[in-house]
Amino acid sequence: MSSTDHSNTHGSVGESAAAASSPPRPMETKQTADETSTAATPMRQPPQLGQETFWSPRLRAQRGDYFKAMGATTLLLMITVWAVISIYWGSVYKEIDCSPNLSAWIINRDSGTIGATIQEALLASNDGPKPHSTWTVINPSRFPTQDEADYEVTNTLSTWMIVTIAEDATARLEQARASGDASWDPRSLISLTYATSRNFQVVPSMVLSPAMNTLNKALAQLSGQLAGQYLTSIASNQSAINNLARAPQTIASPIVLNQRDLRPYDAPVAIAVLVVGLIYLCILAFNSTLANFNARQGLQPFLRYRSLVAMRFLAPLVCYFFVSLMISLLNIPFDLPFGRTFSYGAGFMTWWCATFTGMCILGLVTECFISIVGPRFIGFTLVAWIIVNVSVANLPIELSPTIFYRYGYAMPFYNIRGIYVKIIFDVGQRIEILKYFGILWAWLAVILLTFPIWIYLERRSALKARQAQQSGIEKSSS
Repeated sequence: MSSTDHSNTHGSVGESAAAASSPPRPMETKQTADETSTAATPMRQPPQLGQETFWSPRLRAQRGDYFKAMGATTLLLMITVWAVISIYWGSVYKEIDCSPNLSAWIINRDSGTIGATIQEALLASNDGPKPHSTWTVINPSRFPTQDEADYEVTNTLSTWMIVTIAEDATARLEQARASGDASWDPRSLISLTYATSRNFQVVPSMVLSPAMNTLNKALAQLSGQLAGQYLTSIASNQSAINNLARAPQTIASPIVLNQRDLRPYDAPVAIAVLVVGLIYLCILAFNSTLANFNARQGLQPFLRYRSLVAMRFLAPLVCYFFVSLMISLLNIPFDLPFGRTFSYGAGFMTWWCATFTGMCILGLVTECFISIVGPRFIGFTLVAWIIVNVSVANLPIELSPTIFYRYGYAMPFYNIRGIYVKIIFDVGQRIEILKYFGILWAWLAVILLTFPIWIYLERRSALKARQAQQSGIEKSSS
């Protein structure tokens, strides 16, 4: 090595050492301090699992997402209250005001004072305080026998109640007093015919109770009037007074209302199946929908469209078949009377068929909903689905305030309940069961035709989401 090279090398080493030993410049010192400060700021560090408080600065983004989600949910719930739950409130708030929509008949076979007084009192109640039924006078020749009139109450359901004044009621009472008939039955003149099991909530409160109040007031006044007139007429007739002594009931309580409940509500367990049982049926079907959704996530991306539709439709039906059987069998140990309309076995099989059909409708509708709105909003659709059904199922649609509620005649709850009531209490005509089943089968037909459409739209939306996600990954990697 030359002396010149050695000198240059020595100079370079000396300069490096001098540079290393010299103090840092002011600008370099400031930059280093800023980098150290930035690295130590909590905002720049990732949040630690299980170690952060709710208001931690490191959770600002997650906290914002949480508030947005809860705020949106709260807003949707408030909208649901006014848009959906209000439907149920509206179905009951005019119940008393709409009570005149319930028809009641007067069959007056008496041409005397008793028939005229009772008929006048009932017709006058049409303009009285509510609740009350609307009373109509029916020509007795239309129903020559009591059995024919009874059929209108229990089977054709043409009226909610019939008040019948017996033929020649006034003359029969006068004859019993004059002859001293000790066997006189005060309940033989006026009868009230009704069927509580047609609707155990409405008949006692909206039909029977107002009618009883009106009739009791009329009879109290009528009995006093008739007794006074008769006692005045026999004041000097000792024989008539002696006859009256042998039949004191003809003057003390000559007329007592004969209540004929042809279909009493004598199966308490029916409350479970008619009031809340249908809601339980819907919830069970909804649980099947959620289970089906979660179970198929790993499978459905690989299925062809036809296979996916078949799986989405057939798999729930298998579940509904067994669950509907179990909930039908549940009624047996609790003595639900299946044998009043059909034989016990036929009644049970009809019940199971109605339950299975209803569960298919209630469940497959939620299957459609989950394809349309997704799992995030399925709870809102369930609330709406239950509300629109319950609003028209428990009370007669005649008591609803507007024509809007007539949609209930087509709803699953209404028609399933109609089948149940016919089986348990034999209320209505057998042919009505076919009508109820026809409406339910129409629901199934509509679902069968539209379900593939919702699945196709859901599948297309999921495919677009996957493609967008894949494109984003490719862009970020490039």
